[in-house]
Amino acid sequence: MFGRSRPKAFKPYPLGATKPRRRVPRWLVWLVVGVVLGAGSLLYVQQEYMPARLSVGESERLTMQASQLSEALAQAQAQLEQSNAQLAVQQAQSEDLAGRLTKAQTALKPLQDDLALLQEVLPADPRGGDMQIRAGRFYNENGALSYHLVVTREDASQPFKGAVQFTVEGRYPNGRTATVNLDPIAQELGEYQNVQGTVALPDGMQARQITTRITSDDGRVQAMRVINSRN
Repeated sequence: MFGRSRPKAFKPYPLGATKPRRRVPRWLVWLVVGVVLGAGSLLYVQQEYMPARLSVGESERLTMQASQLSEALAQAQAQLEQSNAQLAVQQAQSEDLAGRLTKAQTALKPLQDDLALLQEVLPADPRGGDMQIRAGRFYNENGALSYHLVVTREDASQPFKGAVQFTVEGRYPNGRTATVNLDPIAQELGEYQNVQGTVALPDGMQARQITTRITSDDGRVQAMRVINSRN
């Protein structure tokens, strides 16, 4: 019914004929060209516009410098933290001192009131004046004169610098009486001052009457009072 297909007879190439050549795909050519151009462009940009590449030694130096900077930064941070801690301690101490000062001022107020009252009730110096020897007490003690004076000043805007000098009338162990001037004692006086201490008497003298003079640096007498010894 149907004709059978017959196999084609082998026909060799004629003499002199060659197999057709396979051509390189065009897309592969363009790909290779693109890669070459891209690599060349990258090299050109690196050479002309980008920073020069670092050598191994330069890279190591930069790494070392970065490490040193990091250590310095860490030390600075540690010092800052230590300074902040010290500042916190000092602030706490300052607050504690401020609290103590407030308490001291509170406790001092009654004493100031008592002092003002004492100044009012102490008898005035008979000689009067800006500076007054309001009270005094003298004792003979082991060949020396023990003294305690209360001195006040009306104008105490500036501290007074001068000296206290005692003229002592007394008796020696052999019964002889005499009057001696003791060496001046440097003194700085405020508004209200307790002047006290002990001064040696010559040759075992026993003081009986003491004249106290307070003099300024120029030698002028600012206050004077005569008080008997209590023993």
